[in-house]
Amino acid sequence: MFPALTLLASMVLPAAQAAEVTELAPMLRGDVQLRYDIDAERGRLVEGDQTVGRRVLTDHTLNWTGSFSILQGAALFIELPQSLSQRVAFKDAHAMGFDPVDDVGTMVDTPALADADPTVGSGMGGTWLGMKGAPFSETLYQRGDRVSWLLEAAVRFKDKTNFWTYGPRGTRGGGPGAPAFRLRGAFSTTHRSAQPYLVATWTRAGRINTDVVDDAGRVVARDLELRPSSDVELVTGSELNVAQYGDGARVDLDFKGRFGYRSWQDIPSGLYLPDVLDASRALTATESEYAYVSGGFGVNWRIIHYLQWNVSGDVGFTTPRTIEHFYPVSTGMGTMTWGVTTSLRFRIRDELFATVKPTLP
Repeated sequence: MFPALTLLASMVLPAAQAAEVTELAPMLRGDVQLRYDIDAERGRLVEGDQTVGRRVLTDHTLNWTGSFSILQGAALFIELPQSLSQRVAFKDAHAMGFDPVDDVGTMVDTPALADADPTVGSGMGGTWLGMKGAPFSETLYQRGDRVSWLLEAAVRFKDKTNFWTYGPRGTRGGGPGAPAFRLRGAFSTTHRSAQPYLVATWTRAGRINTDVVDDAGRVVARDLELRPSSDVELVTGSELNVAQYGDGARVDLDFKGRFGYRSWQDIPSGLYLPDVLDASRALTATESEYAYVSGGFGVNWRIIHYLQWNVSGDVGFTTPRTIEHFYPVSTGMGTMTWGVTTSLRFRIRDELFATVKPTLP
């Protein structure tokens, strides 16, 4: 199949084109994008060698992004993530009991819990502001660059609502709520009709202090210091052009692999476990670090020069992790993740500004 696609693509001589991950609009032009993501994790809860429950984490996120190139190769951007539904659900779980011998909570040989309603939150996830720069580009500069680089730095501001607690309106928020800092580097080149690329991202989350309120409006804990996880992620893949037609329209296939590490995080006790002891509900629990890997495939369809629609999906696995340091309960081997992403991007490329040059002293 792949040789046939490569042969088909080689029959077309593509114009200069940066890979999707390294593309930046020319000076005084930009992009407006709407992206929808579904991310899910399904796995067992394990204590020792026994399964004590099952858990499903699901996130539905809508992300609004706008960028504008203030100079050739430099752009400002804003991201507005909105959590449509952040969900934690349990099935076939056991109650948390106390083991006096080991002086610890346990879910082994305890009564089964009825399947409770899932914990669901929604809301804005914190505004990102940042800058992108392209020191090398196969498309922006007339100097024959053979590679494209896109470097990015961004900050996320603290949000008033978050997933850790219920708000004054009796609803749980969405997103981490904490400030964060992000660095990203994307690198690509063109080899015939293929564009291999590499994207490296580091996100460092900050701390927040918040009261934890339950669904009945009762304050469970006051002024807890929470710290969401930080992430390091590598994405490597290749875009393969399989069709070009009309005025700038094209179709690319995107094959990629994802490797990541997520650090420990401090969270309210009882959020990611089906049941906890009363003694820990007013305390901060630490979830341990873990790594993940996934593979995916997507289609990037530039419908016309000014409009692009992308859709992709991936499936992967995570390493086991302790859910709360108070309890010997962890996720089991073979915890599966999957996700689907679709985006619609308006490429503001009005040729009226094509001849505009910056004024020099």
